[in-house]
Amino acid sequence: MQGHFIEVRNRLSMRHVLRFACLWMSGLGLVLTVSALMLTQVSWWMTALVFLLLPTALITQRMIKARRWQMAALFFVWANWALGVATTLCSGGLVSKATMGFPVWVLVTAWLLGAFQAVAMLLLSALTLLGLWALDAFNATPGRTFELTALLYMLGMLGLALMTTLIARASLSRREQKSLDMLASLEASQHELRKFQRAVEQHPESIVITDPELKIVYVNEAFLARTGYTRSEVLHQPTEKISTVGMSEAARQRVLEQLKAGKVWSGEMTNSTRNGEPLRESVLVAPIRTSRGEVVNYVELKRDLSEKVLAARRIHDLVYLDSLTGLPNRHSLALHLRALAHGKRRVCHGLLLLDVDSFSLFGDAHGMQYSDELVHAIGARLVEVLPDDVWVGRIASAEFALFFENLDVTAAGAKEQLNQYARTLKKAVQRPFQLLGRDGVESVSCSMGGAVMEPGADAVGNSDVLRFASVALHEAKQIGPGSVLLFEPRMAKELIKRMRIARDLRNGISQGELRLFLQTQASADGKCVGAEALVRWQHPQWGLVSPVEFIPVAEESELIVSLGEWVMRQSCMLLAQPAFVERGLRLSVNISAIQFGHEEFMPMLKAVLHETGANPHQLTLEITEGVVLRDMHEVRNLLQELCNMGIEIALDDFGTGYSSMYSLKHLPIHEIKIDQGFVRGSHRSDRDAAMVEAMLLIARRLRLRVVAEGVELQEQAEQLMQWNPDIVLQGLLLGKPMPQQQWMAEVLGEPDRSGTA
Repeated sequence: MQGHFIEVRNRLSMRHVLRFACLWMSGLGLVLTVSALMLTQVSWWMTALVFLLLPTALITQRMIKARRWQMAALFFVWANWALGVATTLCSGGLVSKATMGFPVWVLVTAWLLGAFQAVAMLLLSALTLLGLWALDAFNATPGRTFELTALLYMLGMLGLALMTTLIARASLSRREQKSLDMLASLEASQHELRKFQRAVEQHPESIVITDPELKIVYVNEAFLARTGYTRSEVLHQPTEKISTVGMSEAARQRVLEQLKAGKVWSGEMTNSTRNGEPLRESVLVAPIRTSRGEVVNYVELKRDLSEKVLAARRIHDLVYLDSLTGLPNRHSLALHLRALAHGKRRVCHGLLLLDVDSFSLFGDAHGMQYSDELVHAIGARLVEVLPDDVWVGRIASAEFALFFENLDVTAAGAKEQLNQYARTLKKAVQRPFQLLGRDGVESVSCSMGGAVMEPGADAVGNSDVLRFASVALHEAKQIGPGSVLLFEPRMAKELIKRMRIARDLRNGISQGELRLFLQTQASADGKCVGAEALVRWQHPQWGLVSPVEFIPVAEESELIVSLGEWVMRQSCMLLAQPAFVERGLRLSVNISAIQFGHEEFMPMLKAVLHETGANPHQLTLEITEGVVLRDMHEVRNLLQELCNMGIEIALDDFGTGYSSMYSLKHLPIHEIKIDQGFVRGSHRSDRDAAMVEAMLLIARRLRLRVVAEGVELQEQAEQLMQWNPDIVLQGLLLGKPMPQQQWMAEVLGEPDRSGTA
């Protein structure tokens, strides 16, 4: 880097030389031109040559203004050298005094262009001189002979001019390098000093420096901020009046003896601020010595112990307490349970987990501030209604833990007391809350799950009481708001099974364990008009798993999206087969509410249709009331986009939900599927028959296609066809769900090509 700086500085100095040389040659050309014209016998060749010095200098100046420095230097040097050679030829050759210019231009070239160009200049000048000498020797004109010795002398002078110039240039660079090194060293030293000064001045702890007489000569900003003094009030004051007030005189003398011996002293003392407030500090005093060992100053490093204690308290609160309610947190609960688990006991303890129902909806409606106020109010009320010996803590957003010690000697008695406490807590939480800043009151409900720690159980089992209570709370929330459940062993088994299903299903989708099944849909005359696509899971250990077991688990996460994409892709690949295309068969595919609302649903569907080449006019998507319960405007727009693609929409489980009629009125529905609960009793129950007949009447008036699910008996089929001859039947009467290839072979008569998707 420094070499680069030297080169830059050399370039700057050479540019100054070039500018000066241009001015010099301009003046010289003007003087020579005038003098040549004033001669009695004017030599026009000589006059023209010296006049050319002026335009050469002007052109160089234009290049300099254009900042083309290298080209300007090359042009200036070599143009003037060429004019010098021409002048030498016109003024007598080697005997001309113009030959004095050759060493000069070698020197100028060395300074402006460096060694390479200078050597080239030297060689060309030497060749020129040798040529002039040879010309004089050949002509042998009397009076113009030029001795070989003189020629060699002139060549030697050229070499001497070049070498001395290059040596001087290198020496100048070395001196400048040394100067830059020294300057860099000074700048580095100043940088270090500034860095140490900033470190001391901005140090978060107090620093005081005194002279050997213990008078203060420096204090940093932290000392001033902590004590309240100004700098002018403390400088040149004895340290015992300002910074070591809490040290007795006897202790001060012992400290001085220790410092004079070259040792460092450290200890604690209570000093005071400018206002007289006590200030507990940890103080370290050390001598500052010169290189000869002479003590010139003392430095005091002071640490505020009150801040340390406060910080430790804050850390403790952050680790063990909830910042919103001030109650113990989840970590405190875990420690409490661990301590109880390893202790000896003869009675049962109990744990209840209380979670506010629909708390996320409350937050969306009222905002974070009122949500926090509600949580704080609930925590305060729980502490208010429970005995003092009950452990109360907040372990999640709106979830509280309540631990009851020494409930009963039997598990049954402990459960009974837990249920009593749960009823008390439920009533307490249901009482209205008056939140700050709101005119009205807020009422909420809560769900609870609990577990019992029995005596004699191993410590590991007892530490799982929190997990067991969480399982019970999850089951309670599944039942509905306000539910209370205590843990039973079956809950853990069901939870473990759901977790196993979710894990294996995630792997099974990617490893090709899913199977596509089809169930026939036929017209009144028994002709197959299509099928419904169903999915089964071929588990490597459990065998063929019913969707009743794994679909609910998939809907608890986004696994339903991956599962739905697999079914859609397989169904579209089936639609693209000639057997479906030639017969014009329809294929119905169930769409879950989660998959329908996913942002990638439409892009996925369009991509699958494009990749498989399936005809969207043969595809029916079955939706349930869960889809309709979303934003109606958004659902209508999305369904309309599907209809514009040629896809038809079927309303599944028609008649079982709350919004079936509303959906028919506001959504682009093409087909209704009467739920099998109505179909099964339609041939023997007047009530079911009346309801099915009413549904068919509505469908006929709205010109909707009707599919009756769960047709198992011929009497059911005949009754349905009597009401509506155009009805489509689906059920065990027409065939049970079969694997794709088997269905293709048995229903459509297509050859069984096992292995094709």
